[in-house]
Amino acid sequence: MKSIVFFLAIFLLSGCGDGVTLYPAKGTILLQNGQPVTQGTIECESVDNSKKLNATASIQKDGSFELETMGNKGAVAGKHKVTLIEPPGNSDLPLDKQPKPQFSPIYRSYDTSDLLITINPDNNNNLNLKVAPAK
Repeated sequence: MKSIVFFLAIFLLSGCGDGVTLYPAKGTILLQNGQPVTQGTIECESVDNSKKLNATASIQKDGSFELETMGNKGAVAGKHKVTLIEPPGNSDLPLDKQPKPQFSPIYRSYDTSDLLITINPDNNNNLNLKVAPAK
């Protein structure tokens, strides 16, 4: 019984055994006119890490976000490709009352997005992104 408790404690203390170090990363997403992106999700895929870990966050009404990886605050160090995901539509609303897209569709895919961030282990990673508006 003691060995089970010991291994369980080691597992929990080691961050689920993943060995990944996360660094705080938060910021804002603004349209090119300075207005905040008020909803959606930011997703960042690590480029420098062989595991291709994703960090995500909900975008708040003021454009702010705080990245999380595997349910823990922060992101792995290194470069990350960035995508932005619009919130889903509301099936209770008619088509003409659906929320209008805020940002250009180029940000929906890692293949077309030109957004790139770098998570630095030696600073607070205050990330500020400017994006093109939807047309």
